[in-house]
This record gives sequence, structure tokens and C-alpha cells, in this order.
Amino acid sequence: MEVLLIVIFLRKLYYVIERFLNRTIKEEQLKMTKAIAQEKGVSEAYGERKNWPPYTYRDYPDIKAETYEAFMKFLDTENTSGRLMELQPWISVCDSRCAFCYFPTAPTRKVQIEEYLLLLKKELDMYAKTRYVKTSVFDEIVLGGGTPSVLTAEQMIDLIDFCKQRFTTNKEYFIKVTGSSKTLALPKIDKLAAYGVYQMDMGAQTFDDKIRKLLCLPDSAADVERAIRHARKLGLCVCVDLMYNLPGQTMESWEQTLKKAIELDVEIDAYSLHVDPGTLLEKMIKTGKSPPIGDAEFEKQLYLKAYDMLTKAGYKAVGHDRFSRVEWHMRENCLNGWPWGGILTTGAGCFMGYLQRFSYSNIEDINEYMKVVSAGKLPIQRLSESDDDEMMRREMSRLYLRLPVSKKEFMEKFGKLPEDVFPKQLKNLLEKGLIEIDDKEVRITKQGEVWKGNIAWEFAAKQTA
Repeated sequence: MEVLLIVIFLRKLYYVIERFLNRTIKEEQLKMTKAIAQEKGVSEAYGERKNWPPYTYRDYPDIKAETYEAFMKFLDTENTSGRLMELQPWISVCDSRCAFCYFPTAPTRKVQIEEYLLLLKKELDMYAKTRYVKTSVFDEIVLGGGTPSVLTAEQMIDLIDFCKQRFTTNKEYFIKVTGSSKTLALPKIDKLAAYGVYQMDMGAQTFDDKIRKLLCLPDSAADVERAIRHARKLGLCVCVDLMYNLPGQTMESWEQTLKKAIELDVEIDAYSLHVDPGTLLEKMIKTGKSPPIGDAEFEKQLYLKAYDMLTKAGYKAVGHDRFSRVEWHMRENCLNGWPWGGILTTGAGCFMGYLQRFSYSNIEDINEYMKVVSAGKLPIQRLSESDDDEMMRREMSRLYLRLPVSKKEFMEKFGKLPEDVFPKQLKNLLEKGLIEIDDKEVRITKQGEVWKGNIAWEFAAKQTA
């Protein structure tokens, strides 16, 4: 018992010392990066950066009979939007769980994979038979999740083949698969590349093995690098998620991760860590098993460092958090069509589904999902239908996606100009130097790039009511 108490005491002492050293290092780094930011003219437009738009799937109401009926009537109409769409079958299954993960996934050992795939196909087929989907064209098939690479290559290819048979794709459609190096063995990557997969998405998060171990990431930095190099050698485009403001992360560690990503010639989605309630990481921080994340100022400086390094390396900031050197990513239809395009998302726990005015997420519990689909019903758990007021706000959130708001399209949709609907917000953002307005569009400035999340919140209902 005494030995155990001593071990606990020493572990807590270790983190106290580590926090002190990290804080000292961060203070010095902040002085340097603040000076750089001032040189580049980055204003302090807000007290802290917001990294997410004002609404998420958790804000959607639970499904109601009248909303479901309206959605089914909508699916019985023709898609006249002229927008290409994205198809996302989700494999909401993982071999292990990362400490920060809040996604609704199930452990592989508790799922009958073949049965799940059959019912996922049944849900896909229910949508494929509707008039709206029959008159829609898709330019992306994305296996999301979860960790779809827990499937065999043959299972992934069979699911993609099913989608190609049931849905209309354009001539230049792309196939993307998500996975981790733990379950993406090199022969599996070979088979996917030979089949015609265009892009492999990996949640790398960091190339710092000390932080990887803390976050319970299932593989080493060397494993991730090996998989990426192999995929790139085969001609696959690779996109990695990188997280900043991780527990114990220093500016030096972040720089090394960015340098490695640039060297590997990958596309990068750079996300600020958010410690979600109920996650393992939240518990670890509360109990002292993990150092805390950095403050808002340090987070901002980490972002500025990424923006500076990546743009100097030839990347362009596109979408919500993407840095890309691939021209096609800069014109992806599911991105540029927001909010009038669509992502048809299926599978247990999927939450990125939207078809014009309707946004939805599916039942999270995989067994309950299978039970509902088996009964022949769409497994929707939350469903929201936006009115004109909500759609105008969503239209303005194009700024969050680093996209301009076309005055012509806004007028065609709503019979008003953005200045007529949001005069105070646009005036405020103009005065802060975060947007520019001319006779054709509203767009963010270089300064606005840093504060795009805050800009989106300016148009949130709770802000503008």
C-alpha cells in the first residue's frame, strides 16, 4: 500500500514539474510568436478563437413524426439543384479508442461485421430507391467512420462496388477510404490502390511518439510514416488529420510534426484539440494522469505557426481546416456547394448528413441501428429542417469554410442581399478588417482567416436575435 502511494505521489510530482517546464517553454515561445504575429499584422479581433461553427449534429432535435414525414416527401421530389453530392457509408467500428475521441463507435470484437455490412447496404438501398437520390449525381464515395480499414480489402471493395451500382456517379468521381496504419497493412493498401481508390485519409494527429502514447493512439509515428510513404509511392493522395494544442505539446513538437507532414507530401487537416465531456482524455486531465492543454493564446500561436509554415511550403488554406496542394481539393463540389449541395451519410452513428434544408444524424448504438434498418426504416435519430432564416445564416457560414458569399445567389435564394439581412454583423466585421465586400461577394480577408470560427458565430441565431 505504501509503495502504491509513493508511486502515485511521484507520478503527480512528475506532471507538476513537466507542467512547470512546459509553461516556461511556452511563455518564451509565445513572446517570439506574438512578435511574429504583430509583424504580420494579425489583430486581436476577439479574446479567443472559436474553432467550430455555431451548430453541430448535437444541436439537431430528436426526430419527430412531422419532420420525418416532411423529409420523406422531400426525398420523393426531383433534385434540381444542379449540385454534385458526396456519398458516405460509415463503418462505425474501431479496434481501439483514442483518448480524445467522442465519435459514436463500437469495438470490433462486439460487432458482427458481415451482418452490419448487409444492413448498411440495405440503408443505402432505401435511399437509392428515392426519386431525389435517383436524380442526384455523386462525385465522391467516401468510406468514413470509425475506422473502415478494420474491414478486409475485399469487404471495402465490395461495399464501394455496391455504391457504384446503386448510385449515379459522374465521370470524374473519386473514392476515398479512412483508416489507421494499425489496420492498413501494406498489402491492403496495394489492393485498394489497384482497385482505383484515389485518396487515403489517416488520423495521424502527431508524429511525437510521447504524445501518441499519452493519447492512446494505436500505432507509432514510424508505422504511420511507413503507411503514408507506401501509399504515396503507389500514387495515392494521402490526407492526414493533425491536432494542435495537445497535452504536453510544445511549439517545437508541433513544428516537427508539420515538417514531417510537409516532407511526406500529404494533404493536411489541422484541428485544434477540443476536450469533449465524457472522453477518456477529460478524465485523464482531471485526475492528473495527463498534463492540461495550452491556453487560448498558445492555441492561436500554434495555428499561426501552421498557417505560416504550410503556406510557405505551397499549401493553400481551403475548406474548414484543410491545407492543400491538390487543385481538385480546392474545387470539391460537396464543399463549394454548401449549403445547397449535399452529403448522403449512412451507417450507425453517422452525423454529417445534409440534403439541402435537411440535416440529420443516425442512431448511434450499432445494435439498435441494425434492428431499425432490419425493420425497413431509415435509422435517423436527429433530424432538422431549416427555414429561410436558418438557411441565410448557413449561407453566411461559407465564410467559415473560406468561401465567398455570392450576392447574386443570395438574392436568387432569398430575395434580399446579405447587407439587408445582417447589416450590424457585416459592419462590425468590416471595421475589424476580417471581411471585404464588393458588388459581387462577401469574402474573408487574410486577417479573417485566423478568426473564421468567430466570424461564423456572428451569424448564429443566439448572436443576432
